[in-house]
Amino acid sequence: MPHDDLHAPADLTADPTADLHPALRSAGWPQPSSRVEGVTVRDARESDHEAIAHLTVNSYVDGGHIDPADEYIEHLQDVAHRARQARVLVGEVETEAGAVVAGSVVLTLPGMPMSETAREGELEFRMLAVDPGVQRRGVARALVRATIDRAEQLEGVDAVVLTTMMTMAGAHRLYETEGFVRVPERDWRLSDIGQQPTDGDDPLYWVYRRIL
Repeated sequence: MPHDDLHAPADLTADPTADLHPALRSAGWPQPSSRVEGVTVRDARESDHEAIAHLTVNSYVDGGHIDPADEYIEHLQDVAHRARQARVLVGEVETEAGAVVAGSVVLTLPGMPMSETAREGELEFRMLAVDPGVQRRGVARALVRATIDRAEQLEGVDAVVLTTMMTMAGAHRLYETEGFVRVPERDWRLSDIGQQPTDGDDPLYWVYRRIL
């Protein structure tokens, strides 16, 4: 690559989803959008990756859901990797310093690399996270609603599904108010899918599902 390109300005008109599975590309999906006042949901750009990594780690650590020394932290920080394998959305809010990325979520389909629990006909979302410093502004709700909206636009998709930690009580309340219900028969552990827990523990993960 020529050295001149190293400092070239980012192309904000480029489609950040161009390399994804056809069903998850931007074509036909309205953007940006919002169904929560004060929050704009759009596709993540490469310039957002650092902010997404920071807020995701802070959300998990500050919420007491993961130990700061856990090996999974590295996975949470690798936004570029998941952006190549799934669709990443961000929620922006206005502050005195201007618009800031305050939350993020990952969308995936059955059989894709980041899918954990999705079955045929389901859109799965993962890693819903909001910057602890910008909570209680509806960012998580806006991202969940955007996920539902996008699922409704996908041919052959009739439900949205997610996996959550048992400790995420606040998130559970949000999901339930947005029409998700627990599906205990689909709860799972890392050992069930042949993975070793990074911290030696093997907790049960809960599955929620919403029919469209």
